[in-house]
Amino acid sequence: MSRNLKALGLALVAVLAMNALTAAGASAEAFKFKAEKTPTTLVGKQHGAPDIFTVDTQSVSCNEATYTGTVTGTEVTELTVTPTYSECIAFGLFNIPIDTNGCQYKSTVDTKVGASFEGKVDIVCPAGQVIKITAPGCTVTVGSQNGLGSITYTNVGSGATREITMDVNINKGIAYEEHRPLFGICANNTVPKTNGSYIGAGLVTGKNSAIHSGVFVG
Repeated sequence: MSRNLKALGLALVAVLAMNALTAAGASAEAFKFKAEKTPTTLVGKQHGAPDIFTVDTQSVSCNEATYTGTVTGTEVTELTVTPTYSECIAFGLFNIPIDTNGCQYKSTVDTKVGASFEGKVDIVCPAGQVIKITAPGCTVTVGSQNGLGSITYTNVGSGATREITMDVNINKGIAYEEHRPLFGICANNTVPKTNGSYIGAGLVTGKNSAIHSGVFVG
């Protein structure tokens, strides 16, 4: 009897272990960005409040942000867009230029939370290039860096009208340098600080040959 119970116990342990592995595999499901057609041109625009980039105690607020990119294939693990910012304000002044200099945002998806998805974003710049924010008395540069988060993706619409809202909330961890011209108001740091933050929201739409093509996360 005891031998039979022992065998039954071992069998039960094996079943539980298999169930645990199955559950772990399900939770580690690889979510992807999907498009109805290929290639799909991505067109993004600001969605909601202004985009705000903050360093130390100063912020730059942009009233307009747009994004462009291309998806080749109907499923990809990364979504890469090139940002453009305008109508930016810093230190109470208008027309603060932000030059992205070919730098791009590369987004990935990690998990699903309710009806939305969570992920991170990398800043990817061409060799020798950085994002440059030029304000009176202070220039801030932001270079390539990985794993910034979090970013929330939400599918909206249906069929060919599907779009993705992307809510970025990087509340810390962005590395940047400050460069002070003569009589500048900021520090002159060639060693990057890592307390930069960025919040913003975009609505990304897909097009194929000028016709709306649905894009979504799944």
